[in-house]
Amino acid sequence: MSQIDIQDLFDKSRFPSGWYLVSLLLYTPVGVILVLVRLFVTLQLWLLASLLPDCNALRTYLHHCLSFAFGIVVKVDPEGESRDKQSRIIIANNVSVLDHFALHRAMQTLMPSVWDIPIALSHVLGLQAMDMSSKDTLIANIKQCLSTTQCNIALQPEFGTTNSRVALLKFNSWPFSIETSVQPVAIKATRPAIASVQVTSLASTWWTDVFWFMFVPYTVFTLKYLKIKRNTDHELLAREVEKDIADALELRVSSHTVSDKAEFEKRCIMEKTHSRMLPARGSQNTQVMHNIEIQRMARQVSEVLPFVPHNVILRDLLKTRNVDITIANILDGIVAYTPEPSSRTTAPMASASRTQTSATKDNSCFGTPSFQERKAQMIREARERYIQKHGLKNC
Repeated sequence: MSQIDIQDLFDKSRFPSGWYLVSLLLYTPVGVILVLVRLFVTLQLWLLASLLPDCNALRTYLHHCLSFAFGIVVKVDPEGESRDKQSRIIIANNVSVLDHFALHRAMQTLMPSVWDIPIALSHVLGLQAMDMSSKDTLIANIKQCLSTTQCNIALQPEFGTTNSRVALLKFNSWPFSIETSVQPVAIKATRPAIASVQVTSLASTWWTDVFWFMFVPYTVFTLKYLKIKRNTDHELLAREVEKDIADALELRVSSHTVSDKAEFEKRCIMEKTHSRMLPARGSQNTQVMHNIEIQRMARQVSEVLPFVPHNVILRDLLKTRNVDITIANILDGIVAYTPEPSSRTTAPMASASRTQTSATKDNSCFGTPSFQERKAQMIREARERYIQKHGLKNC
C-alpha cells in the first residue's frame, strides 16, 4: 500500500467553486421547494408504515415513493460481471449514508442496523435491526439471518465514507469471516452539474447528508458487480476484495482506517474552533506580540521534533496557532517535510530512527500504534536527548 495523505481522502466542504457554485445558487429556490415536498412525502410514508400491516403491496408503494423522496436512481454497470447468487454476502465500498437503499433496490439486500423503525419501512430501506453490541454478537445474528431467511446481507468493511476520488479506507476483515465466498460490488454516486454538491463531507451528520439528497434533483448510484471471491483465510480475502473494488473504481488502497478518519475529524474540528476564538489583530504592536508568540511556540515544537525544518513548523503554526495540533499534524504525516541534515541532530535522529523502527516491528503484530502512543514516544525521546545534551541527572 502506498502512503497516502489522509486529508486527500475527504472533502472539508461539500460545495463546488467557480461557475458550478453560481449554478448551485441559481438552483437553490428549486432545491428548497424539492426539500419541502420530499419531507412531506417522507412523513406520509412513515405514518403509512406505522399504521398499516406489513405486506408486499405496501412495501412496493413505499419503495417507489422513497426513491422519489431521496431522488435516488440506481443503475447496474453492464461492463461488470453477472450477479452470482451463490454468494449471499455482498461486500461494497462506502460512498454515502443511503448506500443500503441503493443496494436493496438492485439486489434485495439487507444491512445490519440499530434503527428502531417500522418493519415495512426498515426492509424497504434495506435495513435489518440486529444486536450490534459486539462483533461476535453481530456475526452470530448475521449467520442466523442467513440460515432462517432467503435474504442477502450487505456489508461495507470501510465503515466510513470518503470522497471516492483518491483511495478507499482499509477494509476491516471480520465481515469476511462469515462465509468463505463473497460478492464484491463497486459503487459510484454522481449528481447533475447544476447541483454539484458532494455526497458527503468531513464531520457531516447523517441527517445533513439526507437533506442534500432531497435538495438535489437526483443522485445516480452505479453498481458494478465483480467476480465472486473465495478464500478460507478471511484476512487474505479482505485484501483481495479491497484491491478488486479499488481497481474497478480506479482508486488506490490505503492503510488509513475509520479510526484514523475519526482522529482526523477531531483535529479539524479543533483547528476550526481554535481559529474562531482567535482575537482580531489590528495594531502593529499586537502583530509584533503575535510574531513573538509564534516564535516561542516554534521553539517548543523544535524541542520535541528537532529534525523538522523551522520554516515548516512556522508555516503550520500560522494555520493552527497551537503547539499540540502542529506536533500532531507533523507526527501524523499531514505536514510534509524533508528532515534537516544537521550534524548535531544526526546521532539523535539515528537513535530515534532505530527506536521507531524497533517499535514499528514490535507493533506490527498488534496493528498500527495510535496517535497518542506515537506522540508520547516522540516526547520521551526528545526529553532523553535534552537530558544527555545538558548532562542532567536524576530527572
